Amino acid sequence: MNKYHYTESGLDNIYLVNGFEIIKTEDGGEEIFIHDIHGLHKTIGKTLIFKKGILNGNEIKFIRTTLDLSQTSLGRLLGLDYQTILGWEKNKSPISKTADHFLRIIFFSYINRENHCAVYDKINEIADIDAVEAEVRKIELEEVDDEWRLAAA
Repeated sequence: MNKYHYTESGLDNIYLVNGFEIIKTEDGGEEIFIHDIHGLHKTIGKTLIFKKGILNGNEIKFIRTTLDLSQTSLGRLLGLDYQTILGWEKNKSPISKTADHFLRIIFFSYINRENHCAVYDKINEIADIDAVEAEVRKIELEEVDDEWRLAAA
């Protein structure tokens, strides 16, 4: 069986050795059926998370679309505007090392959310803080059993 160049991922360097079927359509064309596409995307994602070097535009877009985020939403998570994300995806400007690392952490927590759901949820919760008007409130702390914590209200 031949390898399948999986360009539908948006990445130019993905080839499937197996795990797919080529199905003939009634009109004489071909249709590709990929087994466990979610597992495939998870594996591609893990490869991107641990690859050497800065993520390129296609890799950033793959991660963003796998996260099911718009450019605006990803920008909100990273504290940036959508135009910055667009620039990265179009390879017009490079992603910073800090944003690259944070994006990988977000994606790692997402694809491992069964085990690390608290991390992904906290990242979203922190991003939501920016959307809310600044709130000034008194923070009362207490020491209990040699440990500091918020005091009961």
